[in-house]
Amino acid sequence: MRITAALEQQFSNWQRGLTLTDRRNQSVEDVAERQQQLIEAVKGGSADLATYLRERLGISADEELDLLVLPRAIAHSEFRDPPFQLERELVEAWANQVHPREASQALFWTICHLGWIEEGQLGEQLDEALLGSIESGAEVKTEEAAVRNLLRRMGGLPHVRGKVSVLNDCPLSRAWWRGRLAAEAAASCDNSFDAETAHRVLHATNDAWARLVGDSVRRITVINHARIRSALIYQYRDCSRGHGGVPAAEMQLAARFLARHGPALQFDLLDWPELLELSADAVARARAEAASAGTDESTEQDAGDDNEASIQSPSRFRWTRPFRA
Repeated sequence: MRITAALEQQFSNWQRGLTLTDRRNQSVEDVAERQQQLIEAVKGGSADLATYLRERLGISADEELDLLVLPRAIAHSEFRDPPFQLERELVEAWANQVHPREASQALFWTICHLGWIEEGQLGEQLDEALLGSIESGAEVKTEEAAVRNLLRRMGGLPHVRGKVSVLNDCPLSRAWWRGRLAAEAAASCDNSFDAETAHRVLHATNDAWARLVGDSVRRITVINHARIRSALIYQYRDCSRGHGGVPAAEMQLAARFLARHGPALQFDLLDWPELLELSADAVARARAEAASAGTDESTEQDAGDDNEASIQSPSRFRWTRPFRA
């Protein structure tokens, strides 16, 4: 199906009507009622949720959805944080099937999830996969957290989380973006490693991935340069979840040290050994600063936790110079 401006507006209105972001102009009671309707649809199973989503998005019951094909059904235990092998299967299955322009839209991924739900590909325990654990507290706050979990996991929550939401908050979208960045890195590293190795690094720690893409979108866009990002990944080429993952604060600091070279250097003009030297120096400096600051790498965040501040909160390391793309 074609994503139109009208559909995008319908989608945005639906999400905004489900989240308490402007108490001055929103009715808490109305928002709570809409949240409860969504939660009940989720608990009703795939047919109920699919019907709900089509109605709220204005997609008729007989309109066919153009979907990315899942290689297999995904259990709720895998959905919130897909294991590495599943991410590789997804990347292979979706090769050449989606353009980055589409993959950057929360609506695109939400429509894909709608289709997968209709096909039963995400099972019937949708509340565990989409809503997550419900924390104690006021009922409105409880429903708010659960609904935000669902909106993030099905495609992203851009009006709350910004453009990075589709890169980090939606597990299956995140898998595609990791695969794409891994392929770019492998193509830019003078055969120093392959795409699977790069993907394993990007999958190694969710917190490191969140900081990398969060900074690359919000603050230090120079790290989006494929070759310098490839050189940074090279420094962590032996990292994986089974070997302790990537130290998130260290990688974030290293990326910021590399960004300092952006205004002075044309990375395209540097050969691979020079890029490796720059990235190795940045990692060494980051490691030393992290150690001297006594940072404690937090345990890896559960990708399903409704932690809106996970990559928006300021780092304990303050960057003192402005960044320019």
